[in-house]
Amino acid sequence: MKRIIILIVLITTTFIGYSQNVDDKGTIDAQRPTLTESYSIIIPNMIQFENGVDYYENSETVSSGTFVRGSVSSRVELRAFTDYTDLNTVGAKFIVMEPEGSALGIGASFIYNRDLIKNADDYRVAMTKSFKSIFITYNFGYNGAIYNIALIGVPLSKKFTYFAEYYNDPLINRIHSGFTWIPKRDIQFDVNGGWIDTDFWYAGLGVSFRLR
Repeated sequence: MKRIIILIVLITTTFIGYSQNVDDKGTIDAQRPTLTESYSIIIPNMIQFENGVDYYENSETVSSGTFVRGSVSSRVELRAFTDYTDLNTVGAKFIVMEPEGSALGIGASFIYNRDLIKNADDYRVAMTKSFKSIFITYNFGYNGAIYNIALIGVPLSKKFTYFAEYYNDPLINRIHSGFTWIPKRDIQFDVNGGWIDTDFWYAGLGVSFRLR
């Protein structure tokens, strides 16, 4: 019940936050609900909250959490994740290359996350390339073992986007897919789901927003 109340408060805050009318800084770019990290970071002078609820078939459990992101410069972002019982993860993201600075139009960033519960480190390089009707993102990472994540995103309109992605490490294969809806520039809703090793499925709902 405590988690549900917290999530309701966060969603309510979303609509309050959107009423802040300052200069236009584009639309929200949330990591959620994908497993893949894009190369981009949060625009400076904003803070972003990415909230979600997920159901796992194998354990019949529901998990929830909030991912908080904010930039300290135009190239450096700080982030933290909590499941409301522990501060699970803290980290940082650094833009290495903008698409405009690459002959191939590829943006790249380096991500470091520290899992405070498991005392484990996660290192990742994220690369994104946009085409006329799709965009592709690839992540190469290490968290005790090498892993790869590949994503294809298809904008269906200015507000709706479909994505499909594949995650692989020595122990797990995950197929993940879903839709995002951006009704206003500072808020995103998502529905998503997938399979882990084709043994069981999981599904989730989320809302992300940024405060100016």
